[in-house]
Amino acid sequence: MTPNRPSPGRPKGRLPPARKLITRRVRALVAEAHLGNLSEAARHTGLPYGTVRDLYLGRTTRPGLDTLVILAAAYDLTPTWFSDQASTERPGMALETSLPPDPEYRRGSEGRRLDIPLAAWPLARLILLFEGYLPTLPAAPDRPLIGAMNDPGRIRQALVVFLLRPLLEGQQYGYTRVLGADPPFRGTERPDEAQGAAWVTTLRALGSFWERALSDLIAAAEAAQ
Repeated sequence: MTPNRPSPGRPKGRLPPARKLITRRVRALVAEAHLGNLSEAARHTGLPYGTVRDLYLGRTTRPGLDTLVILAAAYDLTPTWFSDQASTERPGMALETSLPPDPEYRRGSEGRRLDIPLAAWPLARLILLFEGYLPTLPAAPDRPLIGAMNDPGRIRQALVVFLLRPLLEGQQYGYTRVLGADPPFRGTERPDEAQGAAWVTTLRALGSFWERALSDLIAAAEAAQ
Protein backbone atom coordinates (compact mmCIF):
# COMPACT_ATOMS: atom_id res chain seq x y z
CA MET A 1 0.00 0.00 0.00
CA THR A 2 1.42 3.37 -0.98
CA PRO A 3 1.31 6.31 1.42
CA ASN A 4 -0.80 8.41 -1.00
CA ARG A 5 -3.67 5.95 -1.20
CA PRO A 6 -6.80 7.32 0.53
CA SER A 7 -7.72 5.51 3.71
CA PRO A 8 -10.07 6.07 6.66
CA GLY A 9 -8.36 7.93 9.45
CA ARG A 10 -5.84 9.69 7.19
CA PRO A 11 -5.64 13.41 6.45
CA LYS A 12 -6.98 14.30 3.03
CA GLY A 13 -4.82 15.54 0.21
CA ARG A 14 -1.42 14.66 -1.15
CA LEU A 15 1.33 14.04 1.37
CA PRO A 16 4.28 16.42 1.45
CA PRO A 17 7.70 14.87 0.76
CA ALA A 18 9.17 12.92 3.67
CA ARG A 19 12.49 14.71 4.07
CA LYS A 20 13.46 13.20 7.43
CA LEU A 21 14.06 9.56 8.32
CA ILE A 22 11.60 9.71 11.19
CA THR A 23 8.83 10.82 8.83
CA ARG A 24 9.58 7.99 6.40
CA ARG A 25 9.61 5.43 9.16
CA VAL A 26 6.42 6.64 10.80
CA ARG A 27 4.69 6.54 7.40
CA ALA A 28 5.97 3.01 6.82
CA LEU A 29 4.67 1.88 10.20
CA VAL A 30 1.25 3.41 9.63
CA ALA A 31 1.02 1.95 6.13
CA GLU A 32 2.17 -1.56 6.97
CA ALA A 33 0.81 -2.05 10.48
CA HIS A 34 -2.44 -0.08 10.15
CA LEU A 35 -3.24 0.00 6.42
CA GLY A 36 -2.66 3.75 6.50
CA ASN A 37 -5.22 4.41 9.22
CA LEU A 38 -3.90 7.11 11.55
CA SER A 39 -6.78 6.73 13.98
CA GLU A 40 -5.94 3.07 14.50
CA ALA A 41 -2.24 3.87 14.82
CA ALA A 42 -3.02 6.45 17.51
CA ARG A 43 -5.22 4.03 19.43
CA HIS A 44 -2.60 1.30 19.26
CA THR A 45 0.26 3.51 20.45
CA GLY A 46 -1.79 5.42 23.01
CA LEU A 47 -0.54 8.72 21.60
CA PRO A 48 -2.97 11.53 20.74
CA TYR A 49 -4.22 11.46 17.16
CA GLY A 50 -2.74 14.92 16.53
CA THR A 51 0.71 13.74 17.62
CA VAL A 52 0.65 10.76 15.25
CA ARG A 53 -0.79 12.89 12.44
CA ASP A 54 1.95 15.52 12.76
CA LEU A 55 4.69 12.88 12.79
CA TYR A 56 3.12 11.24 9.74
CA LEU A 57 2.81 14.51 7.82
CA GLY A 58 6.32 15.59 8.73
CA ARG A 59 5.15 18.62 10.70
CA THR A 60 6.99 17.18 13.70
CA THR A 61 10.46 15.79 13.06
CA ARG A 62 12.01 16.21 16.51
CA PRO A 63 9.50 14.77 18.98
CA GLY A 64 10.24 14.58 22.67
CA LEU A 65 11.87 11.49 24.13
CA ASP A 66 8.66 10.50 25.94
CA THR A 67 6.81 10.39 22.61
CA LEU A 68 9.54 8.33 20.96
CA VAL A 69 9.62 5.86 23.84
CA ILE A 70 5.85 5.32 23.64
CA LEU A 71 5.88 5.04 19.86
CA ALA A 72 8.81 2.62 19.82
CA ALA A 73 7.37 0.38 22.54
CA ALA A 74 4.16 -0.08 20.57
CA TYR A 75 6.13 -1.82 17.81
CA ASP A 76 8.81 -3.58 19.92
CA LEU A 77 11.48 -1.09 18.87
CA THR A 78 14.01 1.14 20.56
CA PRO A 79 13.66 4.92 20.07
CA THR A 80 16.89 5.07 18.03
CA TRP A 81 15.19 3.14 15.20
CA PHE A 82 13.51 6.38 14.15
CA SER A 83 16.81 8.23 13.70
CA ASP A 84 19.35 5.52 12.80
CA GLN A 85 19.36 4.63 9.12
CA ALA A 86 21.62 1.64 9.83
CA SER A 87 19.35 0.09 12.46
CA THR A 88 18.59 -3.58 11.82
CA GLU A 89 15.57 -3.68 14.13
CA ARG A 90 12.35 -5.03 12.67
CA PRO A 91 9.06 -3.50 13.83
CA GLY A 92 6.53 -5.80 15.46
CA MET A 93 3.57 -5.83 13.10
CA ALA A 94 1.54 -8.53 14.81
CA LEU A 95 0.47 -9.92 18.18
CA GLU A 96 2.25 -13.20 18.77
CA THR A 97 0.53 -16.10 20.47
CA SER A 98 0.08 -19.85 20.19
CA LEU A 99 -2.80 -22.23 19.68
CA PRO A 100 -3.49 -25.37 21.68
CA PRO A 101 -2.14 -28.59 20.12
CA ASP A 102 -4.19 -29.97 17.25
CA PRO A 103 -4.30 -33.48 15.73
CA GLU A 104 -1.66 -32.59 13.14
CA TYR A 105 0.78 -30.67 15.32
CA ARG A 106 1.87 -30.57 18.92
CA ARG A 107 5.15 -29.90 20.69
CA GLY A 108 4.65 -31.06 24.24
CA SER A 109 1.79 -28.95 25.54
CA GLU A 110 2.28 -26.32 22.82
CA GLY A 111 0.53 -25.99 19.48
CA ARG A 112 1.24 -23.82 16.48
CA ARG A 113 2.49 -20.27 16.82
CA LEU A 114 0.07 -17.71 15.43
CA ASP A 115 0.36 -14.05 14.49
CA ILE A 116 -2.60 -11.67 14.59
CA PRO A 117 -1.68 -8.69 12.36
CA LEU A 118 -2.08 -5.23 13.83
CA ALA A 119 -3.69 -4.42 10.49
CA ALA A 120 -6.65 -6.49 11.72
CA TRP A 121 -7.14 -3.72 14.27
CA PRO A 122 -10.68 -4.31 15.52
CA LEU A 123 -9.61 -7.83 16.53
CA ALA A 124 -6.10 -6.94 17.69
CA ARG A 125 -7.56 -4.11 19.78
CA LEU A 126 -9.87 -6.49 21.63
CA ILE A 127 -7.02 -8.85 22.47
CA LEU A 128 -4.96 -5.99 23.89
CA LEU A 129 -7.94 -4.45 25.67
CA PHE A 130 -9.05 -7.68 27.32
CA GLU A 131 -5.60 -8.85 28.34
CA GLY A 132 -5.11 -5.52 30.07
CA TYR A 133 -8.49 -5.52 31.80
CA LEU A 134 -9.54 -9.08 32.63
CA PRO A 135 -6.51 -9.93 34.83
CA THR A 136 -7.49 -7.00 37.09
CA LEU A 137 -10.72 -8.82 37.99
CA PRO A 138 -10.68 -11.42 40.79
CA ALA A 139 -9.33 -14.74 39.49
CA ALA A 140 -12.20 -17.20 39.55
CA PRO A 141 -13.66 -19.90 37.30
CA ASP A 142 -16.49 -17.55 36.28
CA ARG A 143 -14.22 -14.62 35.32
CA PRO A 144 -15.11 -13.71 31.71
CA LEU A 145 -13.13 -15.50 28.98
CA ILE A 146 -10.04 -16.37 31.04
CA GLY A 147 -11.42 -17.95 34.22
CA ALA A 148 -8.80 -18.36 36.94
CA MET A 149 -5.78 -18.11 34.60
CA ASN A 150 -2.92 -15.86 35.67
CA ASP A 151 -0.13 -16.63 33.18
CA PRO A 152 0.01 -13.83 30.53
CA GLY A 153 0.85 -16.26 27.72
CA ARG A 154 -2.04 -18.54 28.58
CA ILE A 155 -4.37 -15.58 28.94
CA ARG A 156 -3.52 -14.33 25.45
CA GLN A 157 -3.93 -17.83 24.04
CA ALA A 158 -7.34 -18.20 25.66
CA LEU A 159 -8.48 -14.84 24.30
CA VAL A 160 -7.26 -15.61 20.78
CA VAL A 161 -8.86 -19.07 20.76
CA PHE A 162 -12.16 -17.60 21.96
CA LEU A 163 -12.18 -14.77 19.44
CA LEU A 164 -11.02 -16.96 16.53
CA ARG A 165 -13.31 -19.85 17.37
CA PRO A 166 -15.67 -19.31 14.39
CA LEU A 167 -12.70 -19.49 12.00
CA LEU A 168 -10.98 -22.37 13.79
CA GLU A 169 -14.21 -24.36 13.84
CA GLY A 170 -14.89 -23.51 10.22
CA GLN A 171 -11.44 -24.73 9.23
CA GLN A 172 -12.13 -28.15 10.76
CA TYR A 173 -14.97 -28.56 8.26
CA GLY A 174 -13.11 -27.10 5.30
CA TYR A 175 -15.00 -23.82 5.12
CA THR A 176 -12.21 -21.45 6.13
CA ARG A 177 -8.41 -21.37 6.20
CA VAL A 178 -6.51 -19.84 9.10
CA LEU A 179 -3.37 -18.03 7.93
CA GLY A 180 -0.39 -16.83 9.92
CA ALA A 181 0.33 -20.08 11.80
CA ASP A 182 3.81 -21.57 12.25
CA PRO A 183 3.98 -24.29 11.11
CA PRO A 184 1.21 -23.45 8.64
CA PHE A 185 -2.02 -25.37 8.56
CA ARG A 186 -2.31 -27.71 5.61
CA GLY A 187 -3.16 -25.77 2.45
CA THR A 188 -1.93 -22.40 3.80
CA GLU A 189 1.80 -22.83 3.25
CA ARG A 190 2.35 -20.07 0.70
CA PRO A 191 -0.47 -17.53 0.70
CA ASP A 192 -0.13 -14.89 -1.99
CA GLU A 193 -0.64 -11.17 -1.44
CA ALA A 194 -4.34 -11.31 -2.31
CA GLN A 195 -4.95 -14.17 0.12
CA GLY A 196 -3.05 -12.33 2.85
CA ALA A 197 -5.13 -9.20 2.28
CA ALA A 198 -8.35 -11.24 2.30
CA TRP A 199 -7.31 -12.83 5.61
CA VAL A 200 -6.79 -9.42 7.21
CA THR A 201 -10.21 -8.33 5.90
CA THR A 202 -11.75 -11.44 7.45
CA LEU A 203 -10.08 -10.75 10.81
CA ARG A 204 -11.23 -7.14 10.75
CA ALA A 205 -14.80 -8.27 10.06
CA LEU A 206 -14.59 -10.80 12.90
CA GLY A 207 -13.32 -8.09 15.23
CA SER A 208 -16.22 -5.83 14.24
CA PHE A 209 -18.65 -8.67 15.01
CA TRP A 210 -17.16 -9.15 18.48
CA GLU A 211 -17.28 -5.39 19.11
CA ARG A 212 -21.06 -5.64 18.84
CA ALA A 213 -21.45 -9.02 20.54
CA LEU A 214 -19.25 -8.12 23.54
CA SER A 215 -20.22 -4.46 23.82
CA ASP A 216 -20.93 -4.58 27.57
CA LEU A 217 -17.58 -6.21 28.38
CA ILE A 218 -15.78 -3.76 26.10
CA ALA A 219 -17.50 -0.81 27.78
CA ALA A 220 -16.39 -2.08 31.19
CA ALA A 221 -12.81 -2.57 29.97
CA GLU A 222 -12.68 0.90 28.43
CA ALA A 223 -14.13 2.50 31.56
CA ALA A 224 -11.36 0.90 33.61
CA GLN A 225 -8.55 2.33 31.46
